[in-house]
Amino acid sequence: MSFLTKGIGEDKRWFYPISAFVIAACFSTTGLWTLFYPHIQTYFKLETVAGIVVSATFIGIGSMIMGPPVAGFFLDKYGPKIPFALASVTALSGFLVLTGMFTQSSWNTAMYFWYVGSFLTGFGSGMFSGSYTSTVAKWFPDKTGTALGIASAGMSLGLMFTSPLAASLIKSMGFTKAIFLLLGFLGFIMMVFVGVLFWKTPSPDWKPAGWVPKSRTPGKAVEQKQYTFTEAIRDSRFWILFGGFICSAFANRLFTANASLIIMEGLTKGGMAQDVIVSTMVPRYLSIVAFTGLFGKLMWGYLTDKLGGPFITLPLMYFTSGAFMAIFFMGYTSPINLVVSGFLFNLAMGGEGTVHYAAVPWVFGRKNIGKIMTTLNSFSVGLGLTLGPFFGAFIKDATGGYYWAIVLAVALRMIATAFSLVGFFVTKKKTAEELKNAAASQ
Repeated sequence: MSFLTKGIGEDKRWFYPISAFVIAACFSTTGLWTLFYPHIQTYFKLETVAGIVVSATFIGIGSMIMGPPVAGFFLDKYGPKIPFALASVTALSGFLVLTGMFTQSSWNTAMYFWYVGSFLTGFGSGMFSGSYTSTVAKWFPDKTGTALGIASAGMSLGLMFTSPLAASLIKSMGFTKAIFLLLGFLGFIMMVFVGVLFWKTPSPDWKPAGWVPKSRTPGKAVEQKQYTFTEAIRDSRFWILFGGFICSAFANRLFTANASLIIMEGLTKGGMAQDVIVSTMVPRYLSIVAFTGLFGKLMWGYLTDKLGGPFITLPLMYFTSGAFMAIFFMGYTSPINLVVSGFLFNLAMGGEGTVHYAAVPWVFGRKNIGKIMTTLNSFSVGLGLTLGPFFGAFIKDATGGYYWAIVLAVALRMIATAFSLVGFFVTKKKTAEELKNAAASQ
């Protein structure tokens, strides 16, 4: 047995979502970037924000467009160990590059360290997410939503602790490279000593003991079709998911990547001092994001399994999060509104990644999930995550505020809702056709 095939077996398969939870808590820390924006703006005495927030675009390119397909290529052939090792080295390299930003006195040169470091950390994060999601889905064909909900919730738990930790370090030590060194080595250690050493994928035809796949056609027990990549891209639901994913991700990152600056704009209008906003309200909001994201991932993953698939949960999630986003902005001069509506908004949106990942094996099967999932997510979620942050900051700089950026984000959430409803009716029609064919064959 080669090292690549060694790992925890089927009798302890819950190790995978639980350990993914732990690794993600330490490794996927790019959610902290919005906390750093005001400090970078102050450190380099910048007047505009688009040049800072564009780092989220570089993170998006690495984490969703480039990282997952590379991970999918290695995962389908060799298992998760190689992409995990590459992820750990790449992300650590990114954090080391970020420290070089502090050796520069001018933003004109420092920005290159900020952009390259952000890309590399995003690329490492993307290889990790592309590997752990597909691997967990392979081990849990019977409880995909629940297992992925547990696994991805680690990102929220990590943010819950790293956000106040980073804010505390900045307050006591100043905005220094020590923060990036701490984050980089913490993620590297967890990835290598848990992921690389103990993870593997099951054989392609493996099933949990005693598990019989439930048919989506009542009255007839059938195996779920395992789509090839070519068959998947010819299915209308691939493109329906694509449309919903790109709209929702664009709106998601337009808002979340600019969240600290949106909060600063609103509370400044409400009379709160900028230093108080940066030191208390922004970290508090990020803790809310982490807390609600943790439970949102678990809740939406569980609901996806119980309600009958992603085309039921997706429209609920897209619509409610869009509505609460609008409420958040309409009262963003009030700290109380930011806390309450921010809680509800992030709870509604917290399971987005979980349901997106669970949707792919639910529709197309798990045999070729590596290539199908990483391709679909890279060129839908990836484009949305890449473009959303920059457009949000660009609109703010062009118009002097975030009003039209939020209008665009809410509209895109509603369009995503429409895509998912179309997917629901297309799936319902396909199920009816399967039922008709099953009855005719009896």
